[in-house]
Amino acid sequence: MRLALSSAAAPDLALDALIEGAVRRGFAALELVLGDAHGVGPALPRAKVAEQRARIEAMGATVAAVRVASLGKAASPAVIRLASALGAAVVAPFAHGKAATTAAREGGMLLVAHPTEPDAVQRLRTLCDRASPGSLGLAWDMDPTDDAFAAGGRDVLDAAWPFLRHIRLHGGGPESMGQEGRGIGALMARLALRGYTGALALAPSDPSYRIAWARWIGRRGGWGCGSKTAEPSLVTLDGA
Repeated sequence: MRLALSSAAAPDLALDALIEGAVRRGFAALELVLGDAHGVGPALPRAKVAEQRARIEAMGATVAAVRVASLGKAASPAVIRLASALGAAVVAPFAHGKAATTAAREGGMLLVAHPTEPDAVQRLRTLCDRASPGSLGLAWDMDPTDDAFAAGGRDVLDAAWPFLRHIRLHGGGPESMGQEGRGIGALMARLALRGYTGALALAPSDPSYRIAWARWIGRRGGWGCGSKTAEPSLVTLDGA
């Protein structure tokens, strides 16, 4: 499991500052939201994308996912090619045949983002089963403060497996104290037992926390699973 930092945590940071903050906090990867100030986008020449990937990796991180806001962008061959060049998948809010077909044709992977709703995940599995192997998977947008997480978190994991490739955890970091006792640690244990090899990307639960996140990224220390160092006051993983 790779612990990743979403650029949504600091959407105004340029790429180098984002990488430095992520590495300083012990993150191994980035979730790049298309349109944030990091400047990585489908309009860049292929050579420039390769240069940026090399720089990210030289600074100690990788790109886990390129996140887009709409199906239209997810179905764009340029976005699929960008993610593939970065060694990442595209994460989109939802998908249909066109987007999956484009991902398969361009040699990339599209991940359908879903909330903690087991029934919805079961329906999305049908899309994954019908798609070309390796072209379509699932990305869980997880909110531990949502009552649905406590009631259906285990069921979502069961329903999404083995198509689960990416998890975005809303909260953590400077918000972690508000997630105590919500069952995150138990979920981490279940993911480890299943051999989950995807990313766990931390992002703000609400845009109003962005200032707190920007300050937190600027401080030294770490956070939870997969971090190089840790500040005890910020680690809130429950026991298995």
